[in-house]
Amino acid sequence: MASVKLSHVFKRFDTKTAVNDISFELGEHEFLVLVGPSGCGKTTTLRMLAGLEQISSGDVYFGSQRMNDIRPRDRKIAMVFQDYAVFPHLTVYENIAYGLRSRHAPSQVIKERVPKAAKTFRIDHLLQRKPRQLSGGERQRVALSRAMVSDANLYLYDEPLANLDAQLRYQAREDIMALHKEKQAPSVYVTHDQSEAMALGDRIAVMHDGKIEQLASGQDLYENPASLFVAYFIGTPTINFFDVEIAVEEGELVALCPAFRVQLPGEMKSRLEVYIGKKVKMGIRPEDIHVPRLAPFTVTEHNQIQGVVNVIEPSSTGCSVYLSTMEDSAQDFVTTLRTRMPVSYIGREVPLAINLLKAHFFDLETERSVLHQ
Repeated sequence: MASVKLSHVFKRFDTKTAVNDISFELGEHEFLVLVGPSGCGKTTTLRMLAGLEQISSGDVYFGSQRMNDIRPRDRKIAMVFQDYAVFPHLTVYENIAYGLRSRHAPSQVIKERVPKAAKTFRIDHLLQRKPRQLSGGERQRVALSRAMVSDANLYLYDEPLANLDAQLRYQAREDIMALHKEKQAPSVYVTHDQSEAMALGDRIAVMHDGKIEQLASGQDLYENPASLFVAYFIGTPTINFFDVEIAVEEGELVALCPAFRVQLPGEMKSRLEVYIGKKVKMGIRPEDIHVPRLAPFTVTEHNQIQGVVNVIEPSSTGCSVYLSTMEDSAQDFVTTLRTRMPVSYIGREVPLAINLLKAHFFDLETERSVLHQ
């Protein structure tokens, strides 16, 4: 199958529009992740691809074939669910073989594929056990093995790692990518975990209120967010936002707010000069705020911010420092540093330098990016 395509797809439940004009095309070997908060429409989109939900309007194509009225069993898909969907009365072997048997696959094919899939996911020693004798991670591998033995044209994953603990998730990610590498078929993966999305997806569709806010690579989403929501949702710790006014001082474009007054790079002038005298939302990633003496750029009075240290959170690569600005209506913000800050700094005022070349600006009315349109 060459590709999967959704064209202007809507899903309505009475007066609620769960999916609102979704369009995208999935390459024949692509792993696409749908990410967003609960209720954004990502699982409903997946279920429409599977044929488990009727489309209110729009079209779904597998290659050149329109799939709107094709039954789920005839779509040649494999789906892995959040709750594993294993049959408690069947052994692991029988669970893995279930799809093949329901499609009347030859017994020799079943005998070849089931042990191979079980070995790939390290459950070949559990083939005669029942699901109640397995851990959550082992049951998830049963579901992945069942998907692996099928000859599907499309693989769908509905939050398959949500019920696993943190350590098992990392191993399960490797298992899923092993399955994708083995099958080389288009895959769509749903999650609310943005770090999971960044780790797995060739491209990521960030969804919000039934719409796709932005569809791009993980790096592009992070470095060039198209909207306020994407900038907020992608990245840990989350981006810092400040309401600033764009002004001109001594011929230079500046961003003003109670917390700071910074001079903006000339590269931004053509995009931001239409906002002179107006307010915009300025976003600064935590790793783009530096200790002045360690900043990888020239630090001047025009690119600094002062803050009082509230919390220092150590990490394997340095620390995250949570601060408050100095004005009466103080605003919290965070920086991530590649060095450790001593706990003695808690309660102290410190200067920090902003890498303004990495700053983001958003229109307050449309919430769309000013710089990356």
